[in-house]
Order: sequence, then structure tokens, then C-alpha cells
Amino acid sequence: MRIAFVLSSFPVVTETFIVNQMCALIDKGHSITILAHKKNEVSVLHESIVNYKLLDKVVYWTHEPKSKWKRFSEAAGFILTEKKNYSFGRLWNAFNFFKYGKDALSIHNFYKSRWFLKNGAYDIVHCHFAQFGLYVAQLKRDGFLTSEKLVTSFHGVDIVPDKLTSYRKNYAILFNQMDVVTYNSEYTKELIEQITDERDSLRLLPVGLDTNHFRKKANAVPSEKLHMLFCGRLVPFKGPDLAVEILKILLDKDHKVHLTIIGTGPLMGDICKQIDLHKLNSFVTLTGAISQEAIIEIMDTSDVFLLPGIHDDETGRAENQGLVIQEAQSMELPVVVSDAGGMKYGLIHAETGFVVKERDLMEFVEKLEVLIADSAIRKAMGVKGRDFVVKKFDSEVLCEKLLSYYEEVLN
Repeated sequence: MRIAFVLSSFPVVTETFIVNQMCALIDKGHSITILAHKKNEVSVLHESIVNYKLLDKVVYWTHEPKSKWKRFSEAAGFILTEKKNYSFGRLWNAFNFFKYGKDALSIHNFYKSRWFLKNGAYDIVHCHFAQFGLYVAQLKRDGFLTSEKLVTSFHGVDIVPDKLTSYRKNYAILFNQMDVVTYNSEYTKELIEQITDERDSLRLLPVGLDTNHFRKKANAVPSEKLHMLFCGRLVPFKGPDLAVEILKILLDKDHKVHLTIIGTGPLMGDICKQIDLHKLNSFVTLTGAISQEAIIEIMDTSDVFLLPGIHDDETGRAENQGLVIQEAQSMELPVVVSDAGGMKYGLIHAETGFVVKERDLMEFVEKLEVLIADSAIRKAMGVKGRDFVVKKFDSEVLCEKLLSYYEEVLN
């Protein structure tokens, strides 16, 4: 198949699941084009981006010049230099005055559809995040995309609870034009079902990982301390401040524990003050933003993964899936998470970790004390967690599921 991925930016740093999806499809022999709205300047590229030469597959968005003269001259240059690559029918559609009136004459439609004028038709156009699904749905409605089948994947930032009323109106075109809409957890599905009555296109597709990459390497070295790990953006709904509070309670109860916090974000300053206030500097390591390979190294020497997320007080947002929970389990770490949002669907409670009531710090402490007391339980949960993730969340497994959705709409 010829598959176009429509993204907000590339190369991606945090959205590794998108790269995993692309690489899995390439491994199956499919052709990938990446249509990215902007280019990210990153100092470290994930290995898969380099190994699969994904930067060679990117077409970046071209902004429409403000000057009318420049708009027309750039359009003329495209028509003359790219005449072997574009479809004349699509180009005519962009300039069709009888259909689009002044938008065609001012060539706004040309720039709006330029991504799809070159390289011919795709079999599938797969939009990550609803904002770009909406953009592509509008192109389909206006006749610029005719033969392509359209897919949009919701991930979380595009379905924030306090905006559900506006989504029902704003996303109506998306649900009307999409052939498949994927959601990453039952929690995300519950939110989507509140904004549309068109549910036949909804399909479950969690984001996945390469479990061969997330594999425990180091033999456990006996330690007096339990090494806990938090990994995620330092934002309220992920609960990094609660992780610090949980650490303090454990220390006050004379447990030998250490917390590593991976990530950066708007709460970084507050967390540093919190650590100073409680005199926890020797018990907390803040790494900031680091590469995926560095995260794996830290997971390899950790004992427990902790994600005490909440529903954000202002927006109502919670973790929709939390891929890092599956990454930790793949590394044979027992996980302790809250029941907020979709996190609870990504583990087996009491078998690969524990699901704790949101904001109940003492219950978090109790579950962690179980893991502190018995290394055999930690090991058994870790082994079962990896088996669970390999079967349910490996990129290869999810690629087969995605391909079945593609084939369903193409046949």
C-alpha cells in the first residue's frame, strides 16, 4: 500500500509510537510518506528514524505567502517544475473557479491542497491527532481527495474533556468523512462517544512499542534501596508532584527508597521547590528530557514504575493510555498507577502491577510496601507484565490490527 501519515511535526521526540507504527509498516513492505506541518530541530534522533531513513520520506508543509505576487509566482513555479509528478485533475480542482469562486482565484485552495497534488494518489491517508484529521476531512469534503481512504487516530490532547461541547460541532466533518477512527483505550472511546453519534467507524488501536527494544538486559544487582521511576511530562494530570509526596511518606516510614523522575515541563520549578522543602535532594534524581535509549538504561536498573496520574482540575484531562506503562512492563517492571483515565486498561491489576484509587496516596504507599517487602513478587509481576505487553501492545501485533482496518476499507 501507499500510505501517507499526516503529523503536526517531524522528527518526533515524545511520540515514539508513531515512529514504531511507520517502521512496522515498512517492515511489511508498504510505502510510507510523512506529511509534516513543521520540522522539529532536535539534538538527538531516535535510532529507528535513522535506521529506517524516515527523514528522507518527509514532505513539509509550505506556508502560503502573504504577498499575492509571491503566491502566484510560487504556484506557477510548482506547475512548471513538478508537471511530471502531480495529477492534472487535482490541480484543476484547486483552480476551479466555477466550484470555489474567489478561493480558487486567490489560489488559497492550491496551498490548502498542495500536500496532495504531488506524488499521485495514496491508498490510505492516516492522520495522527484529530486536528489534522479535521484538515484532511475538509479536503475530502471539498473534492481534493477522491480515491484515498481516510483514517484518524485520537490520542488524548485532541479530546480534552472540558471541550467536548465544542468538539461535537467542530469535529462533525471529521466523523462524516473518515473511513476509520481509532482510539487508544476504552476511556478515549467513552469521550469520543460523547461527541458523535457516528460510531460505526470506531476501532480500538492502542499505541505500541518494539518489545525487542524494550527488553531487560542487566542482571538485578541486590540493593538495599527500592529504585522507583516516574517518566512523563511534568504536567499536573500525570502527577509527578504526587510521586514526590509518595516518596516522602515512604521515607518517613523508614523505607529505603529512591525516586528518579524523567521528563520536563511546566511543573519542573514547583517540583524542585517541593524537593528542597522536604529535604529530599539525596533521594530524588531529576534527569530532564532524555533519549529513548537513555530511558531504557534507567528502566533497566529500576525496581518499580510509578504513575499516580489524576484528572486535571482545570481541564478534566487524564492520561488516555500512557504508553510508558507498557514500556515499563516490557522491561519487567511492576507498575503502580492510578485509576484515572485509561491507564487501568494497560496492565493486569494484582498480576502485572496495581491500580490505585486516584489521589489516594496511602493506598499507593501500601501497594509499594508490598513490592518493597518481597523481591519475588516484583520479579513474578515483571515477568508476567512483559508477557502481557508482548501479546497485546507489541508494534508487530498492532501493525497487523491496523492493516486489517486498512484492508477492511479498501476492499
